[in-house]
Amino acid sequence: MRSKRWSSATAIALAILFAAALPAENGSNPQKAKEPVPGKVVAGAFHSQGGNYKVDSEDFMLRPGEAVELKYHMARGAVMLYGWKANGKLRFEFHGEPDQKPNKEYYERYEFNDQAGVDRSFGSFTAPTTGIHGWFWENKTDHEVEMHLNTAGFYDAAKMFSGGAPEELPIDNPK
Repeated sequence: MRSKRWSSATAIALAILFAAALPAENGSNPQKAKEPVPGKVVAGAFHSQGGNYKVDSEDFMLRPGEAVELKYHMARGAVMLYGWKANGKLRFEFHGEPDQKPNKEYYERYEFNDQAGVDRSFGSFTAPTTGIHGWFWENKTDHEVEMHLNTAGFYDAAKMFSGGAPEELPIDNPK
């Protein structure tokens, strides 16, 4: 036979309901819990970018003495994350050419290694001008060097230069 008395669990549940839940729904704070404090706005930490970002991944095999250049067209202020690595030392230059150049030979150099070479570079890049920005790699060793490049960022086109006319490379929107 069932008792008409309330169980202790029911009594506790009702006490919590009347002491905490209902007052909280009406804007009261009976337990004096700390309210979330809005975070401080940090100027310059966020930069909205126009359009969707793109991703690209390229593999190259450079024979001794061969070179390749890969550039991405980016608007001023656009950001790109990148990483490249090789199984040997490469001479390289990271540079750009603004769409509006003061003269035909003008370019901007961002990173350069013309000595012993390196086998990797990782970083982020913010385009200082609207134009094409990218890398020139050259194999100065006496053996083949394989390399891999990954990029993600706000660019709208990619071109590879390897001796002949520039080749348009397909770039993808992320899935």
